Amino acid sequence: MTTRLDLSVRRCEGASVIALAGELDKLSSPRLRDLMVAQLDDGARHLVLDVARLRFCDSTGLWTMLELQRRAGAAGGCLRLAGVHGVLERILTITGLAGAFSLDPDVPASLRAVAASAPDAKPPAVSPSAPDASPPADPG
Repeated sequence: MTTRLDLSVRRCEGASVIALAGELDKLSSPRLRDLMVAQLDDGARHLVLDVARLRFCDSTGLWTMLELQRRAGAAGGCLRLAGVHGVLERILTITGLAGAFSLDPDVPASLRAVAASAPDAKPPAVSPSAPDASPPADPG
């Protein structure tokens, strides 16, 4: 039995954005772990998991995200979850782990939060054609 999980990675102004589409479970979690560890090994400190297209997540997937959050923190960065909904939202709520993660409504919000947490980082470039795209708030 195989589990369908599509993963894609892009670098955006100081963060690696990993988009998940499909099912994150015992069979697919090692692929996500390996990909994200490779991003950290390649110098990425901040990781954004775009879970808007995630249809299923089991306890193994949740544990994988917790492990990656710990690793990102140990590297001086963070892990943010963008677009949490459905099954993942439910499992985070039921387990009481929703507060353990930094949750954002979408990837642009995650990138703004990453930029705000790193005073030397430039604000993320957001394409004006992207839905939900809005310029970063002017701090001063």
